[in-house]
Amino acid sequence: MDRLFTIKAYIRYRLKARHREGFGIHSPFVFSLLNEVIYEKSNYYCYTPIEKLRQTLLNNKEQIKVEDFGEGHYTLRSIASITKKSVKPAKYAQLLFRLANRNSSRTIFELGTALGVTTSYLASANTHAQVITIEGDAQLCSYAQTHFKQLKRTNISLHCGKLDDLLPDLLAPIDQLDFVFFDANHTKEATLRYAEWCFPKTHSGTIFVIDDIHWSASMEEAWQMIKQDKRVRLAIDIFEMGILFFNTELTKQEYIVAF
Repeated sequence: MDRLFTIKAYIRYRLKARHREGFGIHSPFVFSLLNEVIYEKSNYYCYTPIEKLRQTLLNNKEQIKVEDFGEGHYTLRSIASITKKSVKPAKYAQLLFRLANRNSSRTIFELGTALGVTTSYLASANTHAQVITIEGDAQLCSYAQTHFKQLKRTNISLHCGKLDDLLPDLLAPIDQLDFVFFDANHTKEATLRYAEWCFPKTHSGTIFVIDDIHWSASMEEAWQMIKQDKRVRLAIDIFEMGILFFNTELTKQEYIVAF
């Protein structure tokens, strides 16, 4: 992460972001999305057990050697550190749950499993959904599988290995993607490549969520290029993530939203 760049990007975001009050939204789709999904505050049934797991992980000081395929090296990290730095905070993981629930997602892809906390939220949105998640590090895969069993999330298919090797073959038999969470290799080239592989499988109800769109200048460039694709009808920037919709009934638009 380019910390100085991210700080400057956050200042720009705060200056431009629209708040819920006085948003002036004329689109019924966007108005409903903001009030019923993005700013929705209900405590859904799955929140408590998953957050209990998160707290357990935050207290786990065990150290493991983790391979970062994005940066190409190993690091010795504690489970607590991985949870704190690599797992989406509850606020954002729960938004992912609400988004996947919004379009009744049945085919969900997650690029980057980590410890499986966010995966468990996505799998909870629709117990009949097929959740396919990919993680490069073998130890993280092992921990994630344990957590899925602990939470009784049986609709998750975890694939361990390099994204570039696995994703094309996993996408091949899929007719349509309902939801994709991009949370793996945070480089412009990789993000654009994964998006291009997924684009042909989109339909009017598809939702893409791209993590860390302000991670670096190159990630911002990737976000700008992806949201400008003619298939994207609505782009929402909440700083930590960028959310894309493909609803063909919408006039192409984008918003920067305080979240």
